Amino acid sequence: MSEPVHAIVTGGSSGIGAAVVAELLHRGRRVTVFDLQPPADPEVGYVRVDLTDVDEVAAAVAQAEQDAGVVTELVVSHGIRGAYVPALEMSPDALRRLYDVHVVGAFTVACEVTRRLAGRPASVVLISSTTAYRGWVNQADYGPAKAAVRQLTENLAIEWAPLGVRVNAVAPGHTRTAMVEDLIDSGYDVAAVEQRMPLGRLAAPEEMASSICMLLCDSTFVTGQCLPVDGGWTVVGK
Repeated sequence: MSEPVHAIVTGGSSGIGAAVVAELLHRGRRVTVFDLQPPADPEVGYVRVDLTDVDEVAAAVAQAEQDAGVVTELVVSHGIRGAYVPALEMSPDALRRLYDVHVVGAFTVACEVTRRLAGRPASVVLISSTTAYRGWVNQADYGPAKAAVRQLTENLAIEWAPLGVRVNAVAPGHTRTAMVEDLIDSGYDVAAVEQRMPLGRLAAPEEMASSICMLLCDSTFVTGQCLPVDGGWTVVGK
């Protein structure tokens, strides 16, 4: 009998990441969460790691593989929210931190997992955003960072296809996570968002997880793609 597939989920202790962990466990995977906070389920594998620290990432992947076997599935769902202020008010240090978390962190963990595969086929899903597709007011930090993740997906997919590694991304639309709830609490007009969205509502984290796991586990001839999961937001022309 073959060993269960081992997946790492970064940011897997909350929000979309936690929903992905639940879905992967349902699919019979071994799962290790990389996060600064432990997951609610103490039975889930966990390594505390700062994903912007190259040495910590390398040590964390080694620990995860020692505990649960070679990692052949990776979902990179960690992140922080942007400042949500006009560009002229943004701090360059905060901008660098956001890119470090979203772009450098994704790059570092994806590379570390891939270089340890030793020829095994694998699948990676990064998390972009619908903000990667259009210009947005007060998001000159978050949107461009997520656009970089989208571009990174395409580049890694081309480079790693000969290694047997598929790389895709999901671009979530508005999803009822703690980060979005914080935006709503600070005055974000969610009613206007729902009115513009063809499906007329925000997504649940579980809906996002199902699309992520489709690309991760099921879509074996898909690579280099970024799938908007946004209730139709990006196809609205006005």
